[in-house]
Amino acid sequence: MEDFLFYKMDSTCMPVVKFTNKVSVKPPHIHIKRQTEEFILYFVLSGEMYLKEGSREYALKPGDMLILDPHLVHCGTKASSCTYFYIHFYHDRMTECSGPEELVKNELVSSRFAALQTDECSIRKNPASPILLPKHMHIGQPGAVMQLTELLEQIKASHYNHLEHFQLNTGCLFLQFLILLSRELTDSCLYEENFGLTGRSTRIIHDILTFFQSSYTEEITSALIEQKYGCNYDYINRLFKKATGKTILAYLNELRISKARQLLSDGTSRISDVAEKCGFRDIYYFSRVFKKYTGTTPGAYSRKYGLSGKKMPLTRNISVPRE
Repeated sequence: MEDFLFYKMDSTCMPVVKFTNKVSVKPPHIHIKRQTEEFILYFVLSGEMYLKEGSREYALKPGDMLILDPHLVHCGTKASSCTYFYIHFYHDRMTECSGPEELVKNELVSSRFAALQTDECSIRKNPASPILLPKHMHIGQPGAVMQLTELLEQIKASHYNHLEHFQLNTGCLFLQFLILLSRELTDSCLYEENFGLTGRSTRIIHDILTFFQSSYTEEITSALIEQKYGCNYDYINRLFKKATGKTILAYLNELRISKARQLLSDGTSRISDVAEKCGFRDIYYFSRVFKKYTGTTPGAYSRKYGLSGKKMPLTRNISVPRE
């Protein structure tokens, strides 16, 4: 099996856009043979584009994206009608990589799991993780294609208005575009059967983590999880602990306490209101759980950290579960 090609980009370094535009070409136009000093990203909107880079040939369709490497010569192989965006850009810490598809997929899914478990109160202590980008990918979801296309239009508009700091603004928009691409690649690993080898249990754990982020204020029971995800609670709870280091209930309580710490840090919220907003219907139970995870009571925490802005870190370790 051929290794999966991707780019690993240092997320602390901003990309710099050199050229960008949306163009339409028709036969007999064909891409010239060249080697640039910068990366080039193509995103095809309609028609077809035929390119060769080094020894690799690509036939790009609508919804396809491709990143060309500055170290390789590329050229067109066939004339065709095509409408596409291009972005020529520099990045000092972006490297083409290759590896077994399963290992790359596990790295992407692990990064997603880690992000979903981020504690905002200790976010400054979290090291910046690299962004993994596909060398070549088809974006099949219409909503994602629309979102990416809108971002490309914004990038083009920002690049050409030449107001102060336009390069920084353009770079920020392009970085947002690249992050969205990386997320689409991760989603394909999780949900496209023909791409990923992750099991159904991994997808359920991912969906539970996502569900908790938006619904931690609600009453969540084992029966609700079984009904919502069509799984045995004890079984998925064991896999959840293997993946996150926490049982489902312990993780949910930790998430709720993290949210409570944020609310208490402003020094203006009543403890009863914080408890309710974080999914605790019993203020006394909330106080016991809060003290268990922080070592102090909600009132003492608010008095101590609400004015000084100090944070109490929580750490988590994750791994990708296997069937």
